[in-house]
Amino acid sequence: MFAALSLAPLALAQTPAHARIASRETYVPLFVIERTTNANVVHYEAKLRDGKLDPQQPVIAYWVMAAENGRRQELNLLERLKAYGFDIRPDHDPEAYRMTIVSDKKKEIHVFRMGNTVRAAVKISGCDAYLEKILIASKKSWLISLPEYAEMIGTDMSTGASCRERVTPGDR
Repeated sequence: MFAALSLAPLALAQTPAHARIASRETYVPLFVIERTTNANVVHYEAKLRDGKLDPQQPVIAYWVMAAENGRRQELNLLERLKAYGFDIRPDHDPEAYRMTIVSDKKKEIHVFRMGNTVRAAVKISGCDAYLEKILIASKKSWLISLPEYAEMIGTDMSTGASCRERVTPGDR
């Protein structure tokens, strides 16, 4: 999760863990990736068509550029392939998917409908949790940022308590 994440900017905004499902084409916030190098944020959203997860594109990802009044910008090719892109496949339920971020293929994220909401769930420090954000802490070294650690932050699905898990380069 580290090597490629130093390629693109960061964020300090928060995204709600879920939102109401509406008809037609709707986007529901799932989680964000923030970095300590700047305030830009990668947003991940569930894409719904007529109230159901879109089977062609159930999740989208894009930048919100803080320095440019929150302008939205698509991930570039390098970011999609090495850092913030993701692989997604259907789960056993037609309203559920399994996704992995390309920079950490060992951490599986379960995207699913739950009543009138859509959630992203993941194991965080052994807890089943709703993922809220991933924070990438980096330090500058010459012209590049080197990741120091990644921290997954979420809410325990059964207790509502905060869950955190920090991973440093070499842990995986």
